[in-house]
This record gives sequence, structure tokens and C-alpha cells, in this order.
Amino acid sequence: MRASGKDLQDMRLWLFKESVRLENEQVSLDMRFEELEKFQLESEKELAAEKLKLSADRKSLDEDRALFQKQLAILHRGFEELSGDRKKLEREWVKLEQEKGFIEEDRFERDMLFFRGAEGPLALKKRYKDLMKIYHPDNMHGDHEVVDRINEEYSQLIRQYEDYKKA
Repeated sequence: MRASGKDLQDMRLWLFKESVRLENEQVSLDMRFEELEKFQLESEKELAAEKLKLSADRKSLDEDRALFQKQLAILHRGFEELSGDRKKLEREWVKLEQEKGFIEEDRFERDMLFFRGAEGPLALKKRYKDLMKIYHPDNMHGDHEVVDRINEEYSQLIRQYEDYKKA
């Protein structure tokens, strides 16, 4: 069957329109493809940047973790030292209480008047210095005999304390 000239013309027109439509579709698809490629490149760049940021964050986190571990170790050592110091202080406290008991029991004799009430070697020393300021012969109200008695009493108490400490 042969087509007439009008049919051929209509068919050519339809083919022309269809080819133009297809060309337009191709251009539109090409543009959309370019947009998608740009989007893919931008996404890949963003992904690379996020990977770098994640890597830096991991490194920072690892550094922070290492620093925390060091600080924790320092704290543990500090607590161990404090525990040792506490035990040492408890032992010294017991020893001090024993020494205090010795001084309270044996320190006072009937003729010991100057150091009555002094509760330890440091208190004895302070009392001695205070008494020397008052009774030293170079002072206006100083008395040589009183200073001799103070020196005698102080020496005797210090010897007693040292003997007790050695025992």
C-alpha cells in the first residue's frame, strides 16, 4: 500500500517533531546528567572532608583518652601516696600518744615547777625559751639561780624524754 503525498507529508512532519522532541529530551537528559555528575563530585568532596574531620576527631579523641589515662594514673599514684601517708600519720599518732602518756606520767616531780603543764618536747622547748626571756640574768629582773634551776629541770626532762624515746 502506497501512502499518498499528504500522508507522507504528515509522517515527515511527525518524524520531524518527534526527532525535535527526542533531541530536546536528549538535551534535558544531558543537562540532568551533568547536574548529577556535579552533585556526585560535590558529595564526594563533602564525604572526603567529613572523612578528614572524622579522622582528626578520632586522633583528638585518642589523644584525649591517652591524656585521661595519664591523669588517672597520676591520681592513682596520688591516692596510693595519700594512703601511705595516712598510715604513717596513724603510726606517728600512736607514737605521739605513747610519748604523751610518758610525759604525763613521769615528767612531774615535786621540785619541778617551771615546766608544769608542758605536754611534749615542743611545749618544753617553747616554755624554756619563754622562761629564759623572763629570768635571764641580763634582763632587769633576771636571776642567775633561777636560770640554773630552769636549765637543770629542762635538761632532766629532755634526758627523760630521750631515754623513753630510745626504749
